[in-house]
Amino acid sequence: MIRKEEGSRSTAVLGLSERFVYYAAAVFLLVTIVMLFVSAGASVFGVLELGPLEAALEVLDKVLLIFIFAELLRTIITVVEEREIRVEPFLIVGLIAVVRRILAVTASIEQNLGTPEFSDLLIELGVLTALVLALTWALHLTRRTEGRDGAR
Repeated sequence: MIRKEEGSRSTAVLGLSERFVYYAAAVFLLVTIVMLFVSAGASVFGVLELGPLEAALEVLDKVLLIFIFAELLRTIITVVEEREIRVEPFLIVGLIAVVRRILAVTASIEQNLGTPEFSDLLIELGVLTALVLALTWALHLTRRTEGRDGAR
């Protein structure tokens, strides 16, 4: 039988381990965000090589990735401070990821006009649109349940 003192010591060690894992993950997210900023900056300076539209799409893609990583970082902060995981940040990350894919598909549609892939891209765009609506509805319901949406 484990004594109460040993159990609380084990719990404290596990708690510290958990915090270490979250802090390490946060550091890796920060490093990734810095790398994305540098990459986005390089894309801005590569406008002459890529062309304005491609450079803008590449920068936008990287900025959306920065938003995803920043939201994940915010989630880690919330978990460490409040000791609970919330659904809302993951829904926001999902929405940003879907918007990223919509931008990529939209750029591909113009290049594949009149090809067999065109109809596949239109179907994918329709599915992504439905996914945006579903995630938005889920986000609305989550906020409403938490009483932050103003609607009751």
